[in-house]
This record gives sequence, C-alpha cells and structure tokens, in this order.
Amino acid sequence: MKVPSHTEKIGRLQALRARLDPLQDFGLWFWAGMTAGTHAVNAALHHAGITQDEDRFPTQPGVYLVPQPDGSLRPAFGPLGDVLHVGRPKVEAPVPDDIAAMMVAMEEIEHYRDPCLREGLAPTAAIAGDCDAALRRCLALLAVRLEGARDGY
Repeated sequence: MKVPSHTEKIGRLQALRARLDPLQDFGLWFWAGMTAGTHAVNAALHHAGITQDEDRFPTQPGVYLVPQPDGSLRPAFGPLGDVLHVGRPKVEAPVPDDIAAMMVAMEEIEHYRDPCLREGLAPTAAIAGDCDAALRRCLALLAVRLEGARDGY
C-alpha cells in the first residue's frame, strides 16, 4: 500500500476504537489498534525508503494482490512492501531509531494478543492502558516522521 492509504486506514481504525469500550469490546478494540499500529509501521518504512510504497496488498510474506487494469486483483510474488506484523516478515535493512521504537511499541501490544485473544486471559484496565499507550507512542512517532515529508505524504 501507499503511505496515504496507510494513514487513511489509521484514521478510520482510530475512529472505530473511539466508539468501542476497551474492556467490553476488547477483542475488536485490540485488533483495531494492532492493525492501526501495523499500518503506521508500514507507512514509516515506506517513508524511509526501506520498503516499497506501491498499490499492492500483502496476503502472506512475499505474496501480494496486485490491482489489474480491469479492476481485478492478481496474486504475485514481490519484494518486501508491507509487513503483516512486526517481524513477519523480518525487515532485513537497517531501520532508523524512530521506526525501531515504533516496532518495539508494536511488540508491546502484540505481547497481549495470544494471552488475551486466544488463551483466555481476561483483559484488564492495565492491559488496555499498556496497549493504548504503546499505540499512542507508535502513532506519535509516525506523525513526527511525516510532519516534514515531501511528495504529498
């Protein structure tokens, strides 16, 4: 995806999260936050020129759906464009400190994914607070990176 598409999705996901209760709707609230953060990391990686900023959509590491002239999508192999989760696939190129900090924040969020969504750990206000704080750090780092950006980002 392209940087503006990532930032648009972040905005829509944040609007969704604002309508949800972090504890009552934890699963959806969590996934929306984790997805928003992953979009932020991808936007930052594209902005830094580390990954490709193209209109193609990852289905699994190295496999993308590529828009065709007739409006359809065709699967194709390609170099790293969007990560699906931090570390999947691993970014092999050197990463600037701000993006590395974004990735650490995302790992803090993902630390709760399996325990809370798959293994039955009841989410608490502290867990929701940790996830929200990590996402806010991630999004703030993206905002700083994009503030002086060129090329319409």
